[in-house]
Amino acid sequence: MMHELSICQALLIRVAEIAAVNGAAAVERVTIEIGALAGVDPALLTAAFAVMRAGSCAATAALRIESTGVRIECLACGTESPAAPNRLICTQCGGYRTRVVAGEDLRLRDVELRLAGLPELAQLPPVPEPSGLLRRRARASGPGATA
Repeated sequence: MMHELSICQALLIRVAEIAAVNGAAAVERVTIEIGALAGVDPALLTAAFAVMRAGSCAATAALRIESTGVRIECLACGTESPAAPNRLICTQCGGYRTRVVAGEDLRLRDVELRLAGLPELAQLPPVPEPSGLLRRRARASGPGATA
């Protein structure tokens, strides 16, 4: 769980930065993507988030975790295909010399904010909604962060 606590701490620092830049009153939901080979236990990360969020701008935020599969590229034939985490074999030629191209990542996907003065949720950049909500989508930056 120590690993998940440090990941959660870094995640909440980034979420707080996004909230501050956008003048958010609170964070409503954080969505992350965890690859099958990321080495992160989603249940432990959820437990760590519940503890670490206390006293932060995300104190009442929900954590949504999206799991992603593994994709490999065969170094022999060049085929890119899905693979099981414990079977990184080319589906085309059966080759074992493969490179993982997806499934090792941990990404901050979305941060849903409650902006000061707005009762509803918001995401980054602004997109008009029929209900009058301001939707914005968060873009992560820095080492290892993707949008």
